[in-house]
Amino acid sequence: MDVFPTAPRAHRNPVTVARKMALIKAPHMAKLTEFAQRIATERKAEVPLFDPAGGGVNSKVLLLLESPGAGSTKSGINSLDNDDPTAANGFAAMSEAGLSRRVCLAWNVVPWNLNGRTPTPADLRTAVPYLVELLRMLSDLKAVVVLGRPAGTGWNLSGRGHKLKVFNAPHPSPLSINRDRTGRWPQLVDAFRQASAAVG
Repeated sequence: MDVFPTAPRAHRNPVTVARKMALIKAPHMAKLTEFAQRIATERKAEVPLFDPAGGGVNSKVLLLLESPGAGSTKSGINSLDNDDPTAANGFAAMSEAGLSRRVCLAWNVVPWNLNGRTPTPADLRTAVPYLVELLRMLSDLKAVVVLGRPAGTGWNLSGRGHKLKVFNAPHPSPLSINRDRTGRWPQLVDAFRQASAAVG
């Protein structure tokens, strides 16, 4: 079953979402799905699942955003295929950079739904142990693309000492990118391009 869409916003089609949901317990996904579900139980909050259209536990590149967006709340999956402009920008930038989805895993430094608000310092501190645990699960990980300032703060709290190549980039939301598209879009694409080169 091929679950790698060739165009953005594929999750507007419920059939695509259903195909992915059928794979959340696949070998490359089972451990991650259990992890996300445990976070939801512990935090008593909504936590979108990891996307089966990616490397799963075998991922070489982690795409780290700040917190779940509206699209992931709707689909139940944290994905660049979600039907929202942030995901669509991420999809387009990765395509332009030539970074394969098959080696990537998208996640949020705060994995539970914050209902649209920016993560607070307290949110980020609470999330630290979960990101540390995730990094330990990804034994093939070589690079991290940190997308936006809150994700950068979370990474600085929990991601050091893992001997990974780290590439910082603007958050792909329209609010971020459109503030200075001529400067920020190339930065976003370049971070993905560097991550692709880092993993061969």
